[in-house]
Amino acid sequence: MIYLVFWLISIFGLAMALGTVLAKNLVHAALYLIAFFFVIACQFVMLEAEFLAAIQVLIYIGAVAILILFGIMLTRNVQGDETTTVLWPARIPAAVAGLCVVGGLVYGIGAQAGLHNQPAWSELAQRPTSAPAYDKSGKPLPSLRVRAINDMGRIVGNEMMTRFVIPFEVAGLLLTAALVGAIALAQLEGSEETPRPGTTTSAGVTTGGGTPPPGPESEPVLTPVSEAR
Repeated sequence: MIYLVFWLISIFGLAMALGTVLAKNLVHAALYLIAFFFVIACQFVMLEAEFLAAIQVLIYIGAVAILILFGIMLTRNVQGDETTTVLWPARIPAAVAGLCVVGGLVYGIGAQAGLHNQPAWSELAQRPTSAPAYDKSGKPLPSLRVRAINDMGRIVGNEMMTRFVIPFEVAGLLLTAALVGAIALAQLEGSEETPRPGTTTSAGVTTGGGTPPPGPESEPVLTPVSEAR
């Protein structure tokens, strides 16, 4: 049963990845990407990595994907046009490179062997645990490795808020700066609007499409009756 669920989730994830790459509408591509992130979180749950699943949902779906959506909505070319379309001759090397990467991953995962006389990950039925160490009096010795394996969420949270709090805040500031920069660029592009037809610019040039102003060149030419006959 677990293998059937794994294959169903994997096929759905591949479909969402293809939708992200092949969708011409950038908003639809971003939605496909969010669905793919959710599939990865489901894979982490199946691997009993609950903390990584929560991080996948909170950071990638709740922060990165929303930031991408903000950036897409601030752009004008959402539907895509000929300038953003990749020609078929250029897609062939990309497809070959993608197939090579997939083949390397499949071979590496299938041929993975255990290190230091340990079984391979594909042969394990449950999460490996590490037995705690004890001193001569029988008291357990503090071991960060044991705590990290048995209580991963608490250990990572403590390290994030104490040891790595500065890089964590710097990453948040960088994401905020990227969002502010996207808004500034969108406003800068919106201010450079094309003048309406028939209006005169600051350089004294009249744009086409409107009714020309009256002048000597626009006055009708009167033809004598004798010449008309």
